[in-house]
Amino acid sequence: MPSGRIAQQELESKILDTCTAGGVLWFLYTNPSFFNPWNLKIWEWCLLAVLIRMAIAFYDHLVTFLVDSVFKSDLLPTRTTGKPVRYVELDTKSYVYLGLNALHEWVFVQRLCHFIWFSSEVPLDPSEINFMNTVGALSVIFVVMDALYAPCHHIMHLPRLYPLIHKHHHRQHFPTRGYLDAGNEHPLEQVVGISSVWAGLLAAVYGPTGAHGVALFIFFNIHAALAMLNHSPYDVEFYLVPGLVKYRVANHEMHHRKFTVNYAQYCMWYDHLLQTFAPYEGPKKVT
Repeated sequence: MPSGRIAQQELESKILDTCTAGGVLWFLYTNPSFFNPWNLKIWEWCLLAVLIRMAIAFYDHLVTFLVDSVFKSDLLPTRTTGKPVRYVELDTKSYVYLGLNALHEWVFVQRLCHFIWFSSEVPLDPSEINFMNTVGALSVIFVVMDALYAPCHHIMHLPRLYPLIHKHHHRQHFPTRGYLDAGNEHPLEQVVGISSVWAGLLAAVYGPTGAHGVALFIFFNIHAALAMLNHSPYDVEFYLVPGLVKYRVANHEMHHRKFTVNYAQYCMWYDHLLQTFAPYEGPKKVT
């Protein structure tokens, strides 16, 4: 790429990041309760933020342990050739993004718990659990979430926009670090992801199925596990929605390798509709 074009992209990236930071600070100043819906004291807020990070780190290792040692999942074919795949270390920007996104995730956890606890539309009584507000709700959440996320993800791959936001996440062509590779993204990209999650949650809560608090808790844990698995070397696949949505880690590896395919996270309907779905390709055999 010509040096002039690179310089222009770097300038545009700095302008975008500066405007984003300014917007967040302005929003924090004008809407402080958004970041602290439970009205926690500063020390409580910080302590719980640290505990959440520890819990996520533990969960990341737990998912890996279960997949590797309990379920004995195979590695993806690209990881079994005996030749190391392309591996990129985390740089300074990666750690900055991971830190900022960790704060955003903590705010999301607070707001999700606050919503579940106080919303009159979310039943919490165990006696109110039924098939529709659990299994039905989970199906709605996963389908709606990807129905919004996939096209937004596709837009982030447009040539004009890609270098400014999403390119950083694609530094790792063969994700292997679980949460660290999943969360290593531009903060604007995480806003898109969390907004998609909220869309799915609200569609279930206010839709025909309704959603029990237990279903929302289960979704949160499944979503976290799948995000980690999508950026792992394990060849895991199963039906996320029986008979309708088949999840496979290999789909997301193909996205990291090919860039312009498999934009959805779990429910690949968008990619089949737009013909951007690419089935898994193993390592090329030398003849």
